[in-house]
Amino acid sequence: MRRRTRRSVTARSRINWAGRKRRQERRTIPKRSRAALPSIYRAGEGKLADAAYQAGLLAGGKADAEEGEGDVLLYESPLQRAFSDWCAAYVKKRPGIRTMLRLSKSYADGYAKGSGRKDNRIPLPLARTAAAVVCASNEQDTLGKVLQQLERLPLQEVIVVLNGCRDQSYSAARNHRIASILHVPGRLGHDVGRSMGAAMTSADIVLFTDGDVVISAEELAPFIYKVDEGIDAALNDLNPYLPPYMHQDEVTRCKSFLNTVLGHPELGANSLTAVPHALARRLIDDIGSEQLMVPPKAQALALAKGHRFALVQPVDVISANRKRPGNTGTGNAVADLIIGDHAEAFHALIDAGWMPQSSTVSRTEVALRRNA
Repeated sequence: MRRRTRRSVTARSRINWAGRKRRQERRTIPKRSRAALPSIYRAGEGKLADAAYQAGLLAGGKADAEEGEGDVLLYESPLQRAFSDWCAAYVKKRPGIRTMLRLSKSYADGYAKGSGRKDNRIPLPLARTAAAVVCASNEQDTLGKVLQQLERLPLQEVIVVLNGCRDQSYSAARNHRIASILHVPGRLGHDVGRSMGAAMTSADIVLFTDGDVVISAEELAPFIYKVDEGIDAALNDLNPYLPPYMHQDEVTRCKSFLNTVLGHPELGANSLTAVPHALARRLIDDIGSEQLMVPPKAQALALAKGHRFALVQPVDVISANRKRPGNTGTGNAVADLIIGDHAEAFHALIDAGWMPQSSTVSRTEVALRRNA
């Protein structure tokens, strides 16, 4: 039997010590940080973000020679053009929205530093034009804040539909140059404004939101970006905020049922009923902008025609939703309206000759999913 030498023992000790040191160092990194390491460092995202800042700094230093930086909307500004050009030159593969938002912020921070002006706008290298439709009904306290966030995005226009407003919502909208106002003195239906707004813009991407819920530009940007990728409808993923099936209300169950029958159970209870969401112009033109007056009907027709829907990210509009006499309590008027909208959606499908897809899922599997 060969006896270990002092040298071999010492070498092994060094190896073991080095291994323990690496394990200890790894334990000092939080789990969340460790999970982020591959995506950040292997892809070189950190270096790219630094490069974006330096490029923005250089472009911002030349901004004084540009005319009207503070007098134009973001989509036609030198900042938007410069960032789009930089992305085209140095970002070879289209990144995910989280990476793009990081690059956008780094570039905009550098641009603001170089130009000597504060700037919290979010430039995005969009291949298509984008607009937003905002529906408001007596939202003077929040409408201005909603428009402030939209001004931070590269939108060519924002259509504000004032639905029978009796307060100062008109004045709040007039204070924002980005807003094109459609003022309807009488009360429209709940979603009629979306249809009218969509018909007023020719943009390739239309973002829909409401005047009573202030959503940050950082939360709205992913919906525009997703449709710009080629998706036809980008939905707000409300699944994390919903209770188990046994505790869900009738409206939530109607939404899930419609998606399941149409062969898209992956959409869960998510619907065009909820904001924010974004639609491609080709979808709107295909089904007709008038169909947006009944969101479940528009969704059903679009899915039946093969348009692609995607869940983008969770935005909590449930807790922030303004409580009104008609939208609270069991069997309230809004709930009855939405249930009726789903019945109309099925009626439209049947009229169009649509037939439900056959399913091989057993009753046991259905019960397990329902009671999960």
